Amino acid sequence: MKLPGHDAIARQAGDLVTHRVKLPKKVVERPIRQVVKRLLMALLVLVATALVVYAGHDGYHDNADDSVDLLDAFYYATVTLSTTGYGDITPVGDGARLTNIFVITPLRVLFLIILVGTTLEVLTERTREEWRLNRWSQRFAGCATARLGCTSSTEGQATRVSGQWHTAGLRPLSLCGLHPAKLPQ
Repeated sequence: MKLPGHDAIARQAGDLVTHRVKLPKKVVERPIRQVVKRLLMALLVLVATALVVYAGHDGYHDNADDSVDLLDAFYYATVTLSTTGYGDITPVGDGARLTNIFVITPLRVLFLIILVGTTLEVLTERTREEWRLNRWSQRFAGCATARLGCTSSTEGQATRVSGQWHTAGLRPLSLCGLHPAKLPQ
C-alpha cells in the first residue's frame, strides 16, 4: 500500500495543489429575518382585515356602544384572525356577513398559515441542517476526502495535480458516488 505523498504523481511537487472539500451550503435566510418577514405579512393581513371591517362598519354591532370605529375594527380583526371570537362585536347586516364569509375567513386562514409556517420553519431549521450534515458525512465516510474530518477511521487527502484529482490510499472517488468533475476547480 502506498502512503500518502509517496506515489509518482504526488512527487511532482511543482504542480501539486491541495484543496479542502467543503460541505455544500444551502442558502437559507437567517431565522430572525424569516420571522420578521412573516411578522410583517401577518401585520399586513391584520391591517387589511381591519380596513375591510371599518369600510363596512355600519353592518357590525358593538355591544358596548352600538357603533364600530377604527379601534373597534382593529380589535375585531385581531380577535377574529386569532380565532378567539368573544362575540362583543358581531356582523349583523347581510353585507357584513357576506364579507365575513368571502373575505375575512380567507384572511383568517392566511393569517394562521403564516403563524404555523413561521413556527414550523424556525423549529425545524436546525433539525433539517443536522440531518443534511449527517447524511452527507455518512455518504462520504471512508471516501477520498480533503481533510473533511469524516466520522470514519479513514481520513485522507485528495490532491489536485495538473487539474486532475488524485487520492492517496483511499477508495476511488467514483465508488463514493462523487465524480471528479464535481469537485472544486
